[in-house]
Amino acid sequence: MDLNDDLNLTEKLFTRVKKVLETSEVSNSSPVAEQDDNVDETFIDGSMSSRWYRLLRRPTWAWQGADPVEVEQTLACIAMGEGERTHERFLDTIKGYVPGNWVYEWSQLAGRYFNRGRELVAQGERAAALKSLLKAVRYYSIASYPHLKNDELADQAQLLGNMAYREAGRLFKVPLKELQVPFRGKHIQGYLHLPTTDKPVPLVIVSGGIDSLQVDFLNFYLKCLEPNGIGMLSLDMPGIGYAEHWPLVQDTSRLHQAVLNHLSEVAWVDHQRIAMVGFRLAGNVAARLAFIEPFKLRTVVCIGAGVNQVFTNQEMFARCPRMMRDGLANRLGADAAQWESLRTKCQVFSLKTQGLLGTRTSVPILSIGHKKDFICPEQDVRALASASRNGKAVVFDKQPLLEVYDEALKEMVDWLKKHLCT
Repeated sequence: MDLNDDLNLTEKLFTRVKKVLETSEVSNSSPVAEQDDNVDETFIDGSMSSRWYRLLRRPTWAWQGADPVEVEQTLACIAMGEGERTHERFLDTIKGYVPGNWVYEWSQLAGRYFNRGRELVAQGERAAALKSLLKAVRYYSIASYPHLKNDELADQAQLLGNMAYREAGRLFKVPLKELQVPFRGKHIQGYLHLPTTDKPVPLVIVSGGIDSLQVDFLNFYLKCLEPNGIGMLSLDMPGIGYAEHWPLVQDTSRLHQAVLNHLSEVAWVDHQRIAMVGFRLAGNVAARLAFIEPFKLRTVVCIGAGVNQVFTNQEMFARCPRMMRDGLANRLGADAAQWESLRTKCQVFSLKTQGLLGTRTSVPILSIGHKKDFICPEQDVRALASASRNGKAVVFDKQPLLEVYDEALKEMVDWLKKHLCT
């Protein structure tokens, strides 16, 4: 590997950023208070530890393509870092682009894979190059996590991750396409993956929660959609990634609705067979679209969707760990230190408050959740399914999460095949 290339790829970008905010202070000016003294707890999204600011999403990262051994090695480097920390309690809050800093350690690992991938491309080793470039994407995404707007170091990691994604995209069986949808003087940008360009294909729009990027769903496409002849359009949520220009507002689905309306102009897509899959807050978007665009969607799938109680039940809202609070505040352009004010603002996101949940839609909804999930409690999982014609609720009540993921994905694939391919 040419070390000069490594320097060009990563250091040039990062060294332009001098004095920057460390991630945990970007959207939260409050000290670490008693509320952060929670015992170690496992969420559907990952595990929360009193020693880490971020939720460690090991099962998700592994499913998305990260090597569990490399994940543990990198976490160990961060834990042993000796730099100044924003919060001494949290191992992953070392300031500056230095050894031990979260963005630094993951970006170093990603950079090695990125350079190796480029070398392999030059040597004509397409399969090995693709594998290496996708590892780079995965680790740049973790470097940027939780993807807060105005987190300058994370922004650089995102930029490199998207570069790697585009380079990998040239090596796909059908090269990656980018969709640019005009919206209020700017463009909504999505990555379009197609199993073929010989004929229009059924399509699934996919988005994640407030702490994920659109590059995080490639494995979902490769393992679940492409083998069944289904395309995927990945989109960022408002306030995140390519959609960071637009804050999160009551109309959570406005960007996705604009894209949905634009798809009739995309020749590769069978616009009579479109579905949406939404994880977490994107499940709110998917459900919302099922109610307001029933003639443009065949079906929607909501996974652990925040649709009602987490926004209206004070006790549930209070359970959000610090990183989740910061992510929510960041998308709203607020300070998580003003938590009570934020709670009041977020009540508008409840689809019940909006008058949607409680009515019925003709769009079949598959609603998936977990009994121990406070963001989407069982009552909300079932309410979503029963608000739709021929809806279905799937509620898990077991660990480990990796097995739950596999079962949930099987449910999703069977459901999407039934509604899009028959």
